[in-house]
Amino acid sequence: MKRFTSIVIGAGLLVAASLANANGNGQLAAVTVHEDRPGAAECTPPTDAKECADFHAAIRRNFSTREIGMLFGAATGYQEYPTAFERTRAKYAAFLRSAEESGLAVAVAAK
Repeated sequence: MKRFTSIVIGAGLLVAASLANANGNGQLAAVTVHEDRPGAAECTPPTDAKECADFHAAIRRNFSTREIGMLFGAATGYQEYPTAFERTRAKYAAFLRSAEESGLAVAVAAK
């Protein structure tokens, strides 16, 4: 009996809620659609999103495989880590600034 009463009360509340919504103006809220391109923070490797492919290609054009390994892998595993890591990190920071300001088409890492 308790179960039947709970079902009846629940159904009644559902009907009341649907009637309350039906008495409104019947229009949905406005929706704004825009292109949402991921930024550099969302595309940091090893992200494999299709939207990040251009960003990853720009990284490969501007950095050597060893520099990419130091930036996104185990940096201390590279022999040049003690002398080159800070320079590589600064180069990547300049690349990110350039990509954010000018876009990927002209993003070039500082030499």
